[in-house]
Amino acid sequence: MPDLNLIVAAFTSPENIGTTPASMMWMFPLLAAIAAVYKANKLRVLFWNVFIREAGILFLFLGGFMILAIAVMNLVVWLITQ
Repeated sequence: MPDLNLIVAAFTSPENIGTTPASMMWMFPLLAAIAAVYKANKLRVLFWNVFIREAGILFLFLGGFMILAIAVMNLVVWLITQ
């Protein structure tokens, strides 16, 4: 029973990652997992070469979009605070 209490306690206090540029790199493993799961559900027949290519393209598209969104939001905040 003590193990169950530790598991439940882990969900009540989330891990603090921070907002430093280095901590933003944690988005890439999450994006890779999202791309892999999404493509695994969308492909009717799972051929590994097609799956890897499609998941990689989706990963690059999502990563590029998020980097662009981060840059635009930083620019907007910089313009507002100047």
